[in-house]
Amino acid sequence: MLARAFLLCTVVAFGADHVALADPPRFEIHQQTFLIDEPIPIVIAGLPPGRTVTVRLRGGEEPEQWSSSATFAIPQDGVVDLGRIAPASGNYQGVDAMGLFWSARRDPDERRAPPSPPPAIARNSPAQAWKLTAEVDGSVVAETTMQRRAVAADVNVTMVRENGLVGAFYQPPGEGRHPAVIVLSGSGGGLPPATSQAGGLASRGYAVLALAYFAAEGLPPSLSYIPLEYFGKALDWLAAQPSVDPSRIGVLGTSRGGELALLLGSAFPQIRSVVAYVPSNVVWGGCCDSRGAPSWTVQGRPLAFVHPGARDFAAMERAAIRVERIKGAVLLISGRQDQVWNSSGMSEQIMARLRRNQFPYVYKHFTYENAGHAIGRPYTSTMDLNDTRHPLTGRLMHFGGTPEGTAHAREDAWRQTLAFLDEQLRHAGH
Repeated sequence: MLARAFLLCTVVAFGADHVALADPPRFEIHQQTFLIDEPIPIVIAGLPPGRTVTVRLRGGEEPEQWSSSATFAIPQDGVVDLGRIAPASGNYQGVDAMGLFWSARRDPDERRAPPSPPPAIARNSPAQAWKLTAEVDGSVVAETTMQRRAVAADVNVTMVRENGLVGAFYQPPGEGRHPAVIVLSGSGGGLPPATSQAGGLASRGYAVLALAYFAAEGLPPSLSYIPLEYFGKALDWLAAQPSVDPSRIGVLGTSRGGELALLLGSAFPQIRSVVAYVPSNVVWGGCCDSRGAPSWTVQGRPLAFVHPGARDFAAMERAAIRVERIKGAVLLISGRQDQVWNSSGMSEQIMARLRRNQFPYVYKHFTYENAGHAIGRPYTSTMDLNDTRHPLTGRLMHFGGTPEGTAHAREDAWRQTLAFLDEQLRHAGH
């Protein structure tokens, strides 16, 4: 994965009227391939002091291309380090090593591709090519390219179509049994993509079952009447895999998947850790074409649920998730400006319930002031917070928060998630 010590980029002369520099401008990047959730230290050296340099980023995966730029004053040492210097102008403000990535916008002359159906065969998503250029006085003086991957190249990904299950199983390299995590998507349904937390965890040594539970072939079309027994089968399947340590299994879900992750933790004692991104403290009704229908069933009977806007205390208590029954640690992630639902307030309700019941395991809540509902894996664009359509209903989503606040929340939340799972699963019993 590592390239030679420095990627010396193509150097283009300033022009005939400029004296050639002894040490030509170059990007100094110590490797060529990165995971999409890894920070990239962007440094340009050998620049002419006292001038300005415009750094441009362009890349992505076809058919979508993304781009951004920022202009910096060149200091006396001729080195512009994006992790140390704020731009004078550009797509983002302030010192931010990955600002060019989260502030990238989709090229306006390109049509947005319609959502793709779940693949017939799971595979590693292809590496995305990204190009960086540095311009001084309107001329390109340095350029370099890099690859960004959703999943490490040595992770084996296979489709799961057994016993009614629909999922993708990520197996990290290495002998022995690995800690494992079931990853669940939200109301969009389908298979959690490799770009979700599934690919990131698998790239760090976790066996991962990215599990669909509706809106995929062979499963219910909507989030309604989903039997919790389906997830019991998934847990049994995962525990039976030779590469999985059955005593170290966790679950991670986002939005309605966060609600589900807490619900599963309360129902299945073999789950040792629960991570819930922007979750609910209660069970909500069906989504998204089944208003009035229950979301979940147990032995054919619907679980008590409430509708958005419900104020009846007794109904809310009947629908409350019994998080105190979880047999392991709990991590909650929320945004204070969540416009989809009040994930921050509902997470506080979960924390209060755990405190009241003297919950014996670790439980943490990280909430972010300038973030909303779109907290996930970091270092992808956050510029579409209010310009994304729900994949099933087609409704325009308003996630809340600011692009910068969401980007920084994603970064910190991911760091907290990895540290939490390392402590609670990877090193459990060691």
